[in-house]
Amino acid sequence: RVQQQGRRVHADHFIVLMLRGRAGDAPARLGVTVGKRVGGAVERNRVKRLVREVFRRNRDLFPVGCDVVLVARPGADRLDYSSVHAELARIQGAIERVRKQLWAAPNAPSQP
Repeated sequence: RVQQQGRRVHADHFIVLMLRGRAGDAPARLGVTVGKRVGGAVERNRVKRLVREVFRRNRDLFPVGCDVVLVARPGADRLDYSSVHAELARIQGAIERVRKQLWAAPNAPSQP
């Protein structure tokens, strides 16, 4: 649902998709998609682990009450923890603007 209806924010190595998902004070939920263009299975799983760890340690980078999907782009397999964190922190302003748009929308979809 997030990938079909969500709003997008583009970064160098990731596309961040967000959709208003749950009650206003519920913590964000994360999904990670890493396609075969990123690398072999070992590299793809490493990217997923890195993104989940950044999410776990830095919940403040992700909007409360939103479902978030990070889609890795080619080249993401060469990043380390600090690079992933820095890239997501760099697009924080755009993520916040999208969050405000999602919560301001009068007919924003909510979870059934």
